[in-house]
Amino acid sequence: MIKVLETAATEAGTILLKYYKKNLALNYKTSHKDFYTIADVESQKCIKEAITKLLVKKGIKESEIGFIGEEKLHIDSKRKYLFIIDPLDGTVNFANGFDFFSISIAYFYQGILTAGLVYQPTNNKFYSAIKGKGAFVNKRQMQMTYKPLKQCLFNGLISSRPEVYSKLFKIYENLYPNVAGYRNLNSMAIDNCLLAENAFQIVSNGHTFIWDISAVKLIVEESGGIIMDFKGLPINFDLKSPMLAYNTISCHPRLKDEIIGYFK
Repeated sequence: MIKVLETAATEAGTILLKYYKKNLALNYKTSHKDFYTIADVESQKCIKEAITKLLVKKGIKESEIGFIGEEKLHIDSKRKYLFIIDPLDGTVNFANGFDFFSISIAYFYQGILTAGLVYQPTNNKFYSAIKGKGAFVNKRQMQMTYKPLKQCLFNGLISSRPEVYSKLFKIYENLYPNVAGYRNLNSMAIDNCLLAENAFQIVSNGHTFIWDISAVKLIVEESGGIIMDFKGLPINFDLKSPMLAYNTISCHPRLKDEIIGYFK
């Protein structure tokens, strides 16, 4: 299935690059910090059509294929083959000419997260994982290593929602003196992939959705890491409620007890 995800992501990546660094109209959702562009919409359409075409060629009935996508896409999450799509993770970056953006696709087989892929089209970089078979960047396997908290580079995303980011600022202010540094690249998918590569040791987000984190959940876990909520509990996706928001912390398992107190 990874080849199917790669093909769909590559085709959609071509669309994103066509619009990259162009003066695009912004369509606002909840605020001036939360918007989408025609690139988001066309990328999602391309991914859905490419996956459907490739699976039908393999003999899978279209009626067995479901989708959940960020841009108002929800086709029966109970179907046997379910794909979760973020057609452009890091839209604000994309719209401002900052190349930290990606395509994220997760695959659930009979409700179980089985494969995930993140594609960064500006450098043709693929991050992928298959359940039980490890995580890879292109063909190189990734393995997360442990660092004590004072040596950790922390990536804390800031939500566009005022009621969320005001709380996050307080959490990050308390954590900051105890880590080596802080960054915010504003791309949940790439941030977590970089964690799997050991560029970051902690990644957090106070308000994120299934399309942002389903693919990277598997990538992080298959590289030896964990993703938990702000209470230290595992992230369990509710496929029946695609608009459910999650708060998440990604890190090496040995860091869990040391950092969770800052988030409670």
